[in-house]
Amino acid sequence: MNNFDFIIKPVITEKATGAEAKGKYQFFIRNRSTKVDIKKAFEKLYGVKVVKVNVINTPEKNKLGKNRKQQIKKHSLKKIIITTKGKKTIDVLKPKIK
Repeated sequence: MNNFDFIIKPVITEKATGAEAKGKYQFFIRNRSTKVDIKKAFEKLYGVKVVKVNVINTPEKNKLGKNRKQQIKKHSLKKIIITTKGKKTIDVLKPKIK
């Protein structure tokens, strides 16, 4: 697996932005990636020491359409929370590739 193929996008919410001050960053990733792959990729991609990786699996959801006859499926994703060493801040939108 390529180091950067599994990252979909960063989570940008009030709660996620508040956690960045503590050195915790949240991202949506593909389902096939493992914690070891994630740790190696983020250390290479952002140049920080990753201490901890937490994974949250979001289930697939069904949603009703406008006329309530059609169902729309939302695919399942993994959300990860990465804790960096020393509360070092990174810019999640601009990775620096080494």
